[in-house]
Amino acid sequence: MKLSLQYPVTNVTINQRFGENATPIYKQLGMSGHNGIDFYALDGTPVFASHNGTIVFAGLDGSNGNLVVIKTDTQFDYLDGQAYYKTLYGHLKTGTICVHAGQQVKVGDKIAEADNTGASQGSHLHFGIKPVQQGEADWQWFNLEQDKGYNGAIDPMSFLPGLVEYHIPLKKGDTGFEVEKLQAYLLRKGYMSPVDKLGFYGDVTCAAVLKFQLDKCVLSWYERYILKGSVVGQKTLTALNLNNK
Repeated sequence: MKLSLQYPVTNVTINQRFGENATPIYKQLGMSGHNGIDFYALDGTPVFASHNGTIVFAGLDGSNGNLVVIKTDTQFDYLDGQAYYKTLYGHLKTGTICVHAGQQVKVGDKIAEADNTGASQGSHLHFGIKPVQQGEADWQWFNLEQDKGYNGAIDPMSFLPGLVEYHIPLKKGDTGFEVEKLQAYLLRKGYMSPVDKLGFYGDVTCAAVLKFQLDKCVLSWYERYILKGSVVGQKTLTALNLNNK
């Protein structure tokens, strides 16, 4: 049986995904890129358990700041076999952790509030997942993906529900966060080459949008040869959300 997670925050917006490398700190920590998902979460935003399990850590943990770790109590599918998993919730607000090691929690239980503790550049929730295996002693657990460049972590998105993240139509000339979010998707999926600065819907973004539309949408003659990626309408928004893993 595959592990199924729920989102650890209620209003889901992703600032940074797994594998992205927006800051040199990941290289300094010996990783190939970001080893989790950063969810947009203002100071004091409630953080919830994403699955049933046992609290195995709740306290201060270096670059993660205040951290809570929850381990599954049963094994789930992992490659060709099974493994336990642990989820990590980092940069939590001091004094708000309301769980303790050894405590059983259910999916949706509040565990803390978001903040900016540890190596963080703004209030958010860092969320990660690692497949683990028990050692010879009850308290010994080992990361099964430790040598893959992300300190044992794997991409949480494959365990989370599909995310309806793209709502707002865009057009050439637009600027702002929604454009950045679109560009981050296009970069992540290989439709767009890196640019010096995100946030402006120009010719490079038009070309990338058209590549995505040709791949994932059924385009009219007008959309293909006249608009040529200059508009992100409902058809494209639907395709973005359907392919948002």
